Amino acid sequence: MSEADLPVALEAARAGAAEVASGVDRRVEVRYKADADPVTEVDHRSESAILDVISRRRPRDPVLGEERGGRLPEDGRVWLVDPLDGTTNFVHGFPWVSVSVALWIDNAPAVGVVLDVITGDEYTAVTGGGARANGSPIAVSSVEDFGEALVVTGFPYEWRERIEVCDTRFRRVLGTAQGVRRLGAASLDMCMVARGRMDGYWEEDLPPWDMGAGTLLVTEAGGTVSDRSGRPVGPSGGFVVASNGRIHHQFLDTLGEPGLTERLP
Repeated sequence: MSEADLPVALEAARAGAAEVASGVDRRVEVRYKADADPVTEVDHRSESAILDVISRRRPRDPVLGEERGGRLPEDGRVWLVDPLDGTTNFVHGFPWVSVSVALWIDNAPAVGVVLDVITGDEYTAVTGGGARANGSPIAVSSVEDFGEALVVTGFPYEWRERIEVCDTRFRRVLGTAQGVRRLGAASLDMCMVARGRMDGYWEEDLPPWDMGAGTLLVTEAGGTVSDRSGRPVGPSGGFVVASNGRIHHQFLDTLGEPGLTERLP
């Protein structure tokens, strides 16, 4: 059934991306859900367009979206929707924004679509079918030494409250990897790992809609996605570590012990 759901995910993501594209380089009203968590009318328009497609094509399926919310069922099907990943970038005109639509079935990713609104690149994956960019197969990088890796990260919106933890992990990676980037759109960051342009990615407290599609894209491209302890990531998100697989254990070791968050003041 997953292959039959890919056209639905694509149609929904394209509908959302059209709304986001219409607001690029235009003045938009910005509100804040939290200290550093902006939302615009474009976020809402995009999510409405996405939900319109899903409700028409898959009317019985539950949806968990960033703006309208929802709930995660214990099992079965659920759509995870980020209508505008990189809202802060969008507000400032920084060209790193995307739309992410994913279908998870029985707590495992089944379909993932991420659209780069600025370039128009479309990233798609179906369980067992590999990952693609604009219809062509993609694969993770071949880097085997974490010291030669280029990795990307993000910070939780509440990072100011946990600055010592975030700073400690960042310093560990910065002092070990070849380079670290922070770009501001988790779904696109994970696409870069899937495409082999980045070798790894990590972020704490990642919400479901941010990692729903990217998780499948990375694994179908031959990479590995886990939590900090190396366990599989579920649809609720959390601490997500993605890599080409070859550097994964080195990556986890560099990030530090699982109990770091609880032990630091």
